[in-house]
Parts: sequence; structure tokens; C-alpha cells
Amino acid sequence: MATNQQSTRQLLEKIPNFPCLYRHKVNDTYYGVKKISGKRKEHSLKTTERKLAERKLKGWITDLDKVDGDAAKTTLSSLLDKFVAINQGKPSKTKATNAAIVNVFRKSWPHGIDLRVSEIKPSHLNEWLAQHESRLKHTTYNRYCGFLKQLFEIAVGDRIVADSPVAGIKTKWKKPQKPIRNVPTQEQFEAIIADIRSQKYNADANNTADFVAFLGLAGLGQAEAGALTWGDVDFARQSLIIRRRKTQVVFHVPIYPHLKPLLEKLHQGFEIPPKAETNVFKIKDAKKALNASCKRLGCKNFTQRNIRQVLIRRLWQSGVDYKLISKWQGHQDGGKLILDTYTEVFGDDDAGYETQQLQKIK
Repeated sequence: MATNQQSTRQLLEKIPNFPCLYRHKVNDTYYGVKKISGKRKEHSLKTTERKLAERKLKGWITDLDKVDGDAAKTTLSSLLDKFVAINQGKPSKTKATNAAIVNVFRKSWPHGIDLRVSEIKPSHLNEWLAQHESRLKHTTYNRYCGFLKQLFEIAVGDRIVADSPVAGIKTKWKKPQKPIRNVPTQEQFEAIIADIRSQKYNADANNTADFVAFLGLAGLGQAEAGALTWGDVDFARQSLIIRRRKTQVVFHVPIYPHLKPLLEKLHQGFEIPPKAETNVFKIKDAKKALNASCKRLGCKNFTQRNIRQVLIRRLWQSGVDYKLISKWQGHQDGGKLILDTYTEVFGDDDAGYETQQLQKIK
């Protein structure tokens, strides 16, 4: 009769004619035992049924071959460092998003980041996601799940674990919620520019107003506007050369009739013609001034992206073909985003626009 002083190793009995298969003398549970790099590995197969034990043993041995014994000691903290290092070449916005999620993960992971990666179970990941699920938009939740997927793909690739625990996450993806786009009316857009320009005690008032005006007149984002140089402005061809900051895709935007006076004014502000590498705008971000203006005017808190959408709506309501609008926006989808998203949420004066269109029916 076995005593309580005996170790598990002493209680394991070899099964004849089946390599690596053992059975516990007391509780009849089957175990796998195998030497890897001179070290004995024991693993409970959690069954007392012989045939099931044989199948589980084969799976365990296969997983052992997938895992590097030394790498298996890697901690979660070290894996996070690997993730950050591998993603250093990503665009700045992606790196910032990753850094924010890693920071949240380090602070809120309930099991300690010195835990070995090999000990992490799907239930641990489900528990962490559940902490944040109620406060996250669906797209952000999906990004959190994407982060976990990328993190444990590194672990599998480096043979830290045989299989990713992400496969056991209950909800890996949520359908993105329909965005609420607050697009200023033309009157609100013009009022915001006038308000920013009227701030006499702000030395950058005119520069900021010009920047915000450009976003709405050209239909471009803050990053593209901030990077625009005079070498990108072709008055002869009435065109702007734009590089999408996120994708680095180059596209061309017309110098629209309503945009031309602003660019000409800015160009004429130089005593001698500016060099090609000179930035068109002296600022790169008008977020603070825009927020303050919206507060003073008592309107919705419009973002710089919302200001950009003023031009998209203007083109659409002027009857410009949606594929052409898409091209001028630098989209690569042939107009799908314009049709599926923007045309449904063009702001406060939609009712007036519908009335205008109904009057055309004969």
C-alpha cells in the first residue's frame, strides 16, 4: 500500500509495450512521462480510460516537440517586451495604440505579469477582457482581442507555447457599432472659422483659422494638412499632391474653386516665393482651438475629422459622382465608404436637403 510520503514519481507505474505511458498506483490516473534535453517531464492525462489516455499522450508529446524547454520559462512581462520591440516599425498611430493597450494590460492583468506564458489559460484572457468589455466600443474591443492574438502568435512562433490560448476566448470579435458622425453645417463651419480668427489675444488665431478652414475646404485630415508643403501645391494644374499619412498612399486633390482663394492668400503672404519644402501651415494641429470655439459657440464638440467631412457632404449635395469623391479622399474602395457611411449621416440640415431634392421631382 502506498504511503503519503511517496512522491508522484514513485507512484507512477510503467505501462508495458507503450512508451511514455504510466498509471498512478493509487487513483489509476494515466500520466505521460518523457525526457526532453535530459530533463524528465511528467504530465497528468486526466483520465483513467486507457484508449483516451493513449490519444492524449500522443497530443502531449506532439506539443512537447513544439515547445523550446528554455523558452517555456518566458514570463508574460518578457513577452510584452517582445511585442513592443517587434512592432517598432509600425506607423506612429499604430504604435501609440499598441502602447496604450500594453499599458492597460500591465496595470489591469489580474494574475501578475511575472506569470509564465505557458501557464496562461483561455479563462485568464476571458477574465481580463471582461474587466474592460462594458466600457469599450466594439471596434476597441476588437483591437484588444487583436492585441492578444498578436501577442500569443509571438509565443507560438518562439516555441514558448505549443498553442495559443486566444483560441479559447469566448468572444473574439464584435460587429462594429454604427458611428455617430457630427458633421457641421456650412453655417456652423463658417462660424467656427470666424470665431477662431476673432480671438485677438491668441497670437496663432489667424494661422489656426486658416488651418481649420483648409480642413473643411479641401476635405483633408489634420495629418495631411500639417504635412502639406508648397511643393505639393500645383497652381498650374490646379491640384494638390497628398500622401495619406497612415497608408503612405499618394493621391491628388483638386484645388476646388472655394479652396483656391485661401491658398492664394497664404502664398501671397510671403515676400519672396516660398521654397518647395516650406510647410503651407505654421501649425499641425488645431484640436485645442477647435474645442474652445465649439464651447464658445455652444455647438457640438466637432473634431477635426468632422470638419473634413464638411467638404464630403458639400460635394455629395452638389451632385459630384461618389466614385470621384472617393478618389479625391484617397479611398481605395471605389466609393463604398462614401455610400455606406457618410451619405447616411451628413448632419443637421439633412431634412432641408431632402426637401430640396423632393422639389426636383416632376
